[in-house]
Amino acid sequence: MQHWGKPVAAFCIAATLALIGARVQAAPTAAAPPPLEARRVSLTSVDSKGGKATALYGVWIKARKSLNSKGPYPTVIALHGCGGLYSMVRDGKGEFTPRHLAMARVLTDAGYNVLFPDSFTPRGRRSTCQDTVAQREISAMNRRFDVQAAMHWVTSQPDVDVKRVALLGWSHGASTLLASINLAETDVAVRKIQPRAAVAFYPDCRPYAKSGEAFKPAAPLLILMGENDDWTPPQACEAIEQKMQGSDTEIALRLYPDTYHDFDAPGLPVHVRMDVAGVGKRGEGVTSGGNPDARSQAYRSMLNFLDAKLNY
Repeated sequence: MQHWGKPVAAFCIAATLALIGARVQAAPTAAAPPPLEARRVSLTSVDSKGGKATALYGVWIKARKSLNSKGPYPTVIALHGCGGLYSMVRDGKGEFTPRHLAMARVLTDAGYNVLFPDSFTPRGRRSTCQDTVAQREISAMNRRFDVQAAMHWVTSQPDVDVKRVALLGWSHGASTLLASINLAETDVAVRKIQPRAAVAFYPDCRPYAKSGEAFKPAAPLLILMGENDDWTPPQACEAIEQKMQGSDTEIALRLYPDTYHDFDAPGLPVHVRMDVAGVGKRGEGVTSGGNPDARSQAYRSMLNFLDAKLNY
């Protein structure tokens, strides 16, 4: 098992989290937050159902014990989107994007361990956002096996409460999350340990929105999206919410007005991406950008949801 010799400063972008539920923003005059102690861990996944073993790794960050003195601790497995886990990689060390760094601090400050599996870098990819759906060899359906590998790893750790594990994902990672909790998939249904909660930031719900498509969540699901998202339009997630009314598994959808894809990314200006294929309106690109107010509300909803489902 390889350890990264420095705290998250070795692979992080400078960012400051004010208070949980408040805005994440740069604060040059504020005291620096305590470093997050992280290490790289090895995971073994497969490239398809029944396929060859694939060596992956993840970044493991432990909960702050000062807020939760006795372990084992609740744990979140956080799944990156199509842009990958890092803003850049130098000398084999990746620098977390501001979004992933902010989430790591929010969750560990709240008493959760966090594992960020890296589905791309070990497979020789940095990003798949510009690929068409047909070009994406690393699909959401395939990444669900990465999630199973992550579940296997975290539930073998002494500091993890195996009864209090949650999944969280962004965009492509959120779509992976949906595939990973769908009990209609045999490999998901036979998994001995299931997550107790799932939080999806702007997933592509279209594969499960049709009435004939089976979607049976293994855990309560919270979906957080912008009303104006034209990359992964919320209408499909609304259809899932309607379809699942009366189900014995809770699905909650939170939509934020005047908000687009990537709304929780600190410091990202709203802009149009013309390099993303296969989504949005043909030839018009898709809109991406942060909304600090929506991010604050989403973090609050996320923490309340996780607390209700994991800290019972």
